[in-house]
Amino acid sequence: MLPALHFLHDEFGYLPDWAMEVVGWHLGIPSSEVYGAATSYTELRLERPTAHVLRVCTGLSCRLNGGLGILDAVADELRAHPDLNKGDHQVTVEEIPCAFLCSLAPVVEIDSQWRGRATQDDVRILVQRMEKP
Repeated sequence: MLPALHFLHDEFGYLPDWAMEVVGWHLGIPSSEVYGAATSYTELRLERPTAHVLRVCTGLSCRLNGGLGILDAVADELRAHPDLNKGDHQVTVEEIPCAFLCSLAPVVEIDSQWRGRATQDDVRILVQRMEKP
């Protein structure tokens, strides 16, 4: 089931309800089980993403190495650049409990690209680059 969910997620950028139903039907698994599996993994998204998705890990290793500060820096930068949340440049910020990249902590994911040993300044620069098409 997981390879099918990952495949669909890569194709659509998220898991539409109909796709999870098809996976359940095709594999002979109840849709509720497919939904349960999909919601158990932080890397799988159930809603259509905005133009940019920025995820900050706040698991133990990332938290101890500055993950919460990075999350605050992202919020500050988005407030400083209100155009990022208008039209085609909308940004979704997500806090994830663990990215399983502890040796690279703190980590952030920007538009499906993971960045390890991130700093607040790095993230500010990356957010500013999102403004440009």
